[in-house]
Amino acid sequence: MRVKFIALVLLQALLLAGIAGYRQWWVATGTSVLLRTEPVDPRDLFRGDYVQLTYGITNLDIDQLGARDDFRRNDRVYVLLQREADGTYRPTALRTIEPTSGTYIQGRVLRGATPISRWEITVRDDAGAIQVLRPRWFTFKQGDRIRLCLNAQDAVMNISRADSGDGCWNKEWRQVIGTVEEVRERRSRQVAVNYGIENYFVEEGKGRAIEAARNASDLRVEVSLRRDGKGTITGLLMDGKRLR
Repeated sequence: MRVKFIALVLLQALLLAGIAGYRQWWVATGTSVLLRTEPVDPRDLFRGDYVQLTYGITNLDIDQLGARDDFRRNDRVYVLLQREADGTYRPTALRTIEPTSGTYIQGRVLRGATPISRWEITVRDDAGAIQVLRPRWFTFKQGDRIRLCLNAQDAVMNISRADSGDGCWNKEWRQVIGTVEEVRERRSRQVAVNYGIENYFVEEGKGRAIEAARNASDLRVEVSLRRDGKGTITGLLMDGKRLR
């Protein structure tokens, strides 16, 4: 009985060592990319020991990417990536067949092609300056006075009526109050892709700060890509500094 117990313990230890060794090999031989994160619905509460991550490559405009395939839930897909000047990677193409070259990440379709609206609005702020912004949603019309909250990258984080009395809850966001001059809507199709890197375990007490950086679009995720495009998270960067 004792021999069986010792053998079981040794087997478990070897299994854990094998998993750790395989991950180290994956990271050492993989291609490293840096991905932008995007805000997550604030109603999705922190779950204790991990944060939920959504990326700039999670929801893909398939018309903009020129994709012609009929994407369905659970389809395996490959997203080609291109490095930007700031070191992060953006999507350039979406395919169901594995590419033979280039940098790409593998995922599964979470939600098939869905019609969406893309917005571009022109606002004249109270100082008389014209600002062109691209919010992810918009329910106002020309002539409405609105309040916009913008992050450090000038992405629209929140919109409300100017007279609502609601300010920007994040003090690091820039507030713009003005009048809507023009509203342009473009219809397209979007698919949601899961890459297996949407949850990241963190040390107790660090989750809230990481989620705040994610929702302010100040969080970057370092991912190592295997030869087949499968990714694993190797680190988080907040305000350009690696979290430890």
